[in-house]
Amino acid sequence: MTNITDHYEKVLEFICKLEDVDDLAHLFEYLDNFWQTQFGTAPVLIYSRNKKRKSQLRDYWNKGKEKIYYDKKELSLFSSLVLASKDDDGFSFQKEGDDLYYVLNCGEFKGQDFFVCFKITEEITAHIINYLIQFLKTTLTKISRYKEADTLKSLIHVDDVTGLYNQRKFVIDIEASIEEYDKFTKPFSVVFIDIDHFKQVNDGHGHLVGTQLLKDVARIIKDTVRDEDLCYRYGGDEFVLIIPLSTYKEAKVVGARVLKNIKEETFFVNDGINGSCEFKLSVSVGIASFPHDAKTKTEIINMADKMMYKAKQSGRGKVCHAGELFSDEELTQ
Repeated sequence: MTNITDHYEKVLEFICKLEDVDDLAHLFEYLDNFWQTQFGTAPVLIYSRNKKRKSQLRDYWNKGKEKIYYDKKELSLFSSLVLASKDDDGFSFQKEGDDLYYVLNCGEFKGQDFFVCFKITEEITAHIINYLIQFLKTTLTKISRYKEADTLKSLIHVDDVTGLYNQRKFVIDIEASIEEYDKFTKPFSVVFIDIDHFKQVNDGHGHLVGTQLLKDVARIIKDTVRDEDLCYRYGGDEFVLIIPLSTYKEAKVVGARVLKNIKEETFFVNDGINGSCEFKLSVSVGIASFPHDAKTKTEIINMADKMMYKAKQSGRGKVCHAGELFSDEELTQ
């Protein structure tokens, strides 16, 4: 059995290598390599749990390796240990046969608690694990502060009218999403949204009314999607979403919700050239998924845009993905 001194030396070496890490993906990648090479574990899985809705659990990292290295019973065990964990828990483990299943609560990031899960045959001293957990919690706090600083810098990427990200930021994030797929096989979807007959509103009621409606539609879109989904004003009356870790089926659900919520809303505007007005709006939605529908940045943008125009040409108020066209009635059945 490896002695405690050797374990401490391994952990200290790992920590020293990560002094300047400023990204969650890199942190978890190094952590995975550390556990496998130094302690002989199976690949590390990272789960996150919503701090307010603690029953909401998702597999955050290494999703592609879950079913390769762990069976359903083992994954269920990890889920149970994570869900049972309290906020102040450092770690827990359970022995099953010759294997030990560890779950480490490594801290909070953007309203999510993160948990490191792995399987090992040799018990690790509690002092070693707690030392590592403290480092991980400190690192997550540091990364969170980096992200806050990045948010301040990203104000140049915010649309002045709607408060959503702008087209420049969308292009940057598309490139980053493709890099994520290349590294970690994380699919994503792009959703284009265009307000139907919006030019008639501007021409008939003035641009002040149009501007207010853009703000209101942007708010509905933002309120409809998840926190991790990215929202942009693409230009004019076009909006676009990036839905991480999704296929077109999940993106279709998002598009349907946006369409439904906008159609059900009654929009009130007080400052139009015709006085106070109320409006009913609809949108046309186009969807493309990476890598199913496209292999490059240009291809996926063009495909989602093309599908949005197909929805318009088919009568508006619809959601369209390559080969499939859905009305709002069909989507809500």
